[in-house]
Amino acid sequence: QIYQNEESLCIYKNISMSRSELKPTEKPKATAAPITAGISKVIMSNPSTVLASTAIARTLTISDQHATILLTSGCEPPTKNVTTDAKETLVEPTRSLLKLTLVPFHKASLSKNPQEQELLENNPKDDAKKSDMLDKAEKEQEHTGRILKFLDMFEWRLTSESGAEYSYYEAFRKKQDEPHKQGAEEHSSPKAKRGRVMDNTSLEEATPIEESEIAAKWSAFKVELISPASSRQIGRAMPSPGVVMITETPALYQKVVQPLIDGIIKRGALSWIENVVTGRKEAERLLHDAKGWILNIDTKWRTHPDALTVPRSEWEHHESVADLYCLGIIKSPEGGTAPATLRDLTLAHLPTLREMLSVGPQVIQRIYGVKSNQLRIYVHYQPQFYHFHVHYTRLENDIGCQVERGHLLSDIIQNLEMSALFYKQRTITYKLSVKEKLCKLMLAELEKDDDLNKVDEHETKEQSKITAVVS
Repeated sequence: QIYQNEESLCIYKNISMSRSELKPTEKPKATAAPITAGISKVIMSNPSTVLASTAIARTLTISDQHATILLTSGCEPPTKNVTTDAKETLVEPTRSLLKLTLVPFHKASLSKNPQEQELLENNPKDDAKKSDMLDKAEKEQEHTGRILKFLDMFEWRLTSESGAEYSYYEAFRKKQDEPHKQGAEEHSSPKAKRGRVMDNTSLEEATPIEESEIAAKWSAFKVELISPASSRQIGRAMPSPGVVMITETPALYQKVVQPLIDGIIKRGALSWIENVVTGRKEAERLLHDAKGWILNIDTKWRTHPDALTVPRSEWEHHESVADLYCLGIIKSPEGGTAPATLRDLTLAHLPTLREMLSVGPQVIQRIYGVKSNQLRIYVHYQPQFYHFHVHYTRLENDIGCQVERGHLLSDIIQNLEMSALFYKQRTITYKLSVKEKLCKLMLAELEKDDDLNKVDEHETKEQSKITAVVS
């Protein structure tokens, strides 16, 4: 069935899966996520409930170690207000991101379908386009069924949650009943042969799909769930549709960026980070708690040993330290707010910044055995979230350290020592995805400035002509 309005085309299909057949009008039954020590409550969204209501699953990115999957719930049919004869409207579907840390064999099961940035973002205007959209939807549903069938083989154990849309799990293969004895003829069938491959885990003779099944039977992996996921979070996870370099002057910051940040803070979108800083959430990830800042295990360090079950004495020189990624977060002063970005830094922040630069590496070396000369300590601009934080990574880890985004903490300190207004007065150049809201606002403002400049240039030329005639 196809429901269409001015903004979107929603395609409804039933998906046949091994666990059940979910119809569009059915409401999934909420199931509580397992509780582990140190976690105070069950969060509303967990992989089981999200997957139960998923109508479309799409692999956004995949590698030998990681996969990011976009899960979209079934949208409700359009409804009409009978009393006011109002226009039909669609209930917005819920979108979630599932980030998996995998073993390579899972790659075959989650292999990416031909990527469409927005499969159904435009209304088809004729039958040919509608037919093409339906063909794409058929492929999308086939991909969805494959992903959901794979994910249905696992159980989910909650390991941490932020109190907002972020939660973290370990996925374990569901326990299967012992197979019944089979006759000799059945035992020699291709299906039975594949079963023997799985039982003997003979990867040398297995096909890629069989390898995936073997890995699924014996392995576990870590999962990050973001539900519901905002358009910005989804945009960041998408394969880049295009990027542009933005030259942000202090005036442009005041006119565009500052109001955007103020709006985010005002609507309470950063309350989750305050929960982390105060220790109400993710306490098991805390490495150091100082007067003005904390040091945490960053959630991007997905290979880190389970903070709830693995003793800290075993973290030193653990094989995962190759992926070391920690996060230093400034605390909000009493009765005030923390700096949002490096634009807000002043001389008053220097003592805390110096401590983050000197003490942070000491804590990391004591816990993980990694020396300070093996660390890159830097800040992002633009940051992922607007509460000032510092990244600590291994030199081999290149995530997020591009020259147009990263600013070394040591350089920031020196710049503030030279001038307290350094970052308030500086023009900063950085890269943005064209899909980001900030990028759209910036480009629109720059376009207005270009139009004004053209008008000023035209008026100057006309004035010059008049002056020449008078002369």
